[in-house]
Amino acid sequence: MSFAWIVIAWPFLAALVLGLAGGPRAGAIGNAVACAVSFALSLALFAYGGDGLVATDALARLFGTVSGFVGLTASLVNISYVMGDAARMPVRRWRLYHALFQIVLGASLLGLYADNIGLLWAAMEGGTIAMTLGVSLYRSPTGLEAAWKYFILGGVGIGLALFGTMLVYLAAQPALGPGLRAMSFAALAGQAAHMDGALLTLAFLFILFGYGTKAALVPLHGWLPDAYAEGPAPLTTALSGLLINVALLAILRFRHLMQANAAAGGSAMHPGPFLLTLGVASLFLAAFSFSRRRDARRFFGFSSIEQSGLVAFAFGIGGPVALFGGLLHMLLHSLLKPGLFLALIRAAQLRGAAAPGFYAFSHLRGLPHVNKYAGWLLALCIFALAGLPPSGLFASEFIIVSQTIQINPWMSLPLGLGMLLCAVAILRQIGPLLFAPAPRETYRKAGWEAHLVTLHLLLVFALAFLTPPALVRLLGQAAGALQ
Repeated sequence: MSFAWIVIAWPFLAALVLGLAGGPRAGAIGNAVACAVSFALSLALFAYGGDGLVATDALARLFGTVSGFVGLTASLVNISYVMGDAARMPVRRWRLYHALFQIVLGASLLGLYADNIGLLWAAMEGGTIAMTLGVSLYRSPTGLEAAWKYFILGGVGIGLALFGTMLVYLAAQPALGPGLRAMSFAALAGQAAHMDGALLTLAFLFILFGYGTKAALVPLHGWLPDAYAEGPAPLTTALSGLLINVALLAILRFRHLMQANAAAGGSAMHPGPFLLTLGVASLFLAAFSFSRRRDARRFFGFSSIEQSGLVAFAFGIGGPVALFGGLLHMLLHSLLKPGLFLALIRAAQLRGAAAPGFYAFSHLRGLPHVNKYAGWLLALCIFALAGLPPSGLFASEFIIVSQTIQINPWMSLPLGLGMLLCAVAILRQIGPLLFAPAPRETYRKAGWEAHLVTLHLLLVFALAFLTPPALVRLLGQAAGALQ
């Protein structure tokens, strides 16, 4: 058994233990310990690697490590979240909550490391079921509605992805024949030129809309804002940095098969126009949805739709540099958005509670008067999300825009307009947050959890402007291999 299977199996074993024993506090601590072990194992995977069904490449290991890190920081903040919210649910439901936290992490790692298209689909299905149960845990009417929406749209997406996966397998038959080899990404990439191009095009469309649902791309995006707003905050924080990445990387890998077939003279269509269309549509939908949102978590759920659209747009532009920009944007957003949600959790706690319903922007106005550190941290996260320098997202967005101007100049117009509208809508939230009249509340300590937000922010700034050469090589090689 390869070491990769140990990394994948650990969260599921932890879920079994956490689901059977322990109260809310013990479960939260056990969950954090399990996430720390997962993070350490994901780092160790760089030395050991994998083979067979989980023949991990460097890109999968990188995002697996990011998933482990996000899971760890979210689980640490989860300790104080559970301590302040323990009375809202019975002990058995808290056990289920911590078990689901580990299952989502395990499903994400399985989806990232899988070299088998069927195993990837199974991982996404498992993550969908776990998140559906997680969103409904509070049993509120709005929470149950959000879970039902997630289940319906997620089920449609998973069904489309399954049909697309079957079509890819059929398209591979002329080149690879029946068997597991025709389901391996490595084998499919090597024989993409000899696959049935017409079937491959049809398969990609189903996969794009199927996994695009999980990445919150238009048109099946509606589950994400409600899931962010109604689920337990630490669990939805983990969602923002885990399952969306799995779906986007899956789309990128299937895009490579279609592009390779088309470039070799096969009958497959070029995937660029499909990705560009969904990317621009997602950007503009987010831009015109921001103004009507009063709940902060729902608002930043639409921001995730924007960011997924921008990554899809980069994949649609194509070329190694644009793909490099898209992958860098994924990496930086995976670190920034969870940090923002952790800051929101702490801000809501400073105002009295962190349960759903306490994240309205009106509830967070004048936050620095309650705690300057927490207030300015949240404002910095929002500023960074808008993509302005010195935010790390500025670097990745600059790469994407410059490549768009070079490769497809006309598409730079809707791209620039969509990004501008989104940035303005996001920046509008900073003024009331910082400078609204002081609430009638005493000054409170930020707590040690605020330092985790600082860590996320520092990583976002450092990885963009002090990028380690090893990371540049890794992303560059991945972009070159998957162009």
